[in-house]
Amino acid sequence: MFENLLTRDHKTGELAPMLAERWQVLEGGRTWRFHLRKGVHFHNGTEVTAEDVKFTFDAIAKEGSANSLAPEFRLIKSLEVEDRHTITVRFDKPSVVFGNKVTQGLFASVAFIQSKRYIESVGEKGAERHPVATGPFKFVEHVRGDRIVYEAVENHWRATPQWKRLVFLKVPEPATRMAMLRAGTVDVIEIGGEYVDELKKVGVRTLVMPNVSWLYVILGGQWPSKPTYDPKVPWAQPDADRARKVRLALNLAVDKQAIMQRMLGGLGTVVGSWLAYPNDPWNSETLKKPYPYDPSKAKALLTEAGYPGGFDVTMNLTAWPGRGFLPDVGEAVATYWERVGIRVKRRPLDRAVFMADFRARAYSGVTLAYAAPLVAPEPWEVLIRGGYTKAALNLFMEHPKLDEFIERLAIEPNPKERVRIMRDEMGPWLHEYIPGVAIGAAHNIAGLGPKVGEWPVIPGHMGFHNWEYVSHAR
Repeated sequence: MFENLLTRDHKTGELAPMLAERWQVLEGGRTWRFHLRKGVHFHNGTEVTAEDVKFTFDAIAKEGSANSLAPEFRLIKSLEVEDRHTITVRFDKPSVVFGNKVTQGLFASVAFIQSKRYIESVGEKGAERHPVATGPFKFVEHVRGDRIVYEAVENHWRATPQWKRLVFLKVPEPATRMAMLRAGTVDVIEIGGEYVDELKKVGVRTLVMPNVSWLYVILGGQWPSKPTYDPKVPWAQPDADRARKVRLALNLAVDKQAIMQRMLGGLGTVVGSWLAYPNDPWNSETLKKPYPYDPSKAKALLTEAGYPGGFDVTMNLTAWPGRGFLPDVGEAVATYWERVGIRVKRRPLDRAVFMADFRARAYSGVTLAYAAPLVAPEPWEVLIRGGYTKAALNLFMEHPKLDEFIERLAIEPNPKERVRIMRDEMGPWLHEYIPGVAIGAAHNIAGLGPKVGEWPVIPGHMGFHNWEYVSHAR
């Protein structure tokens, strides 16, 4: 429904024009100038202008914004409307990858352009109930907890969808989704890797997006500067050496290969390096090696750290959009931990309920199986949301050294130098620090019904997208 200034080419994954037909990066990344397409309209008929872009960016950056990009947009020094279709964005320091923040095809690039005139006329609540945008599908209705309905926009500037109506249904149970697909009542389902063989046996076609979600177990509470910090949490205690031994023990106690095979049907890659994917240029052979499965060593480390009898921990079993396998992964990890003497309380929890704790960093001492979607081409762009002391989101850890890496990378204009820093400095530091239980990179899978034809997905994108380009089967 929404569109961004830029997009990504579905063949190369490189930045490409969308609402901006061209752009310039000036002064080493301190200045970005976007030239908008003329004649593009919102669904209510008004033309998109530079004032709408300025309004959108200001809204993202304002205090109280829940947008995950807010800290990065607050670095903007000025937004200058040059004319009706040109806007210049200026920063004090270089913002070398700002193009990645205004890009279709990245999970967290939620800088979709809004209509200034529409929101000011109906108010934010009115716009939330009936959103207006520029994309090839327009909003029809949202029945909370049940469905969202869209209709195709005729003669859209970019692509008129072949499917005239798009309905998203909320169906939590995988078995129910598979039954609906086989019965022909739905055309596409999201499914975990453990069900792929079953789909193949009944002749159902699958669409696999490889290595798009980084699977790990968050160890909550690693934020000593925050009010919710609890020094009694074993892996986050003030004694850094003992805390690291606990985190290493929690890794050695878990058979990652078995989890990838049994929980995800083998559709993923076990790696040791943090938030890096198998083919990333900064992921060296050393960093790719996972921590081994060694429960005896795990027990010894727990004893060295002062926990010979283990300790109590809560494991949240929470499913996230596109990652319905996470409760099963959490259960498996909890079982492995119990074998080395850790006492695990399972807590099934709806994502919407946990999100309040997630944003408030109120889950100190709680563990959570999580799969961070591939939201940016470089891992520090993910960490700036979740591992930076000024982060907008969960802050799965904080450390002044990590802040230093992020701040260096954010202003380094040379891509080769950024690769070197990530491969030779930040990657090894994270691997040695051990922020959580690293498992690896998971695939995303869709089951497709017989009516669905070609589907050109953008490389590296976690969620299902490009619906406007999905064809009918011939």
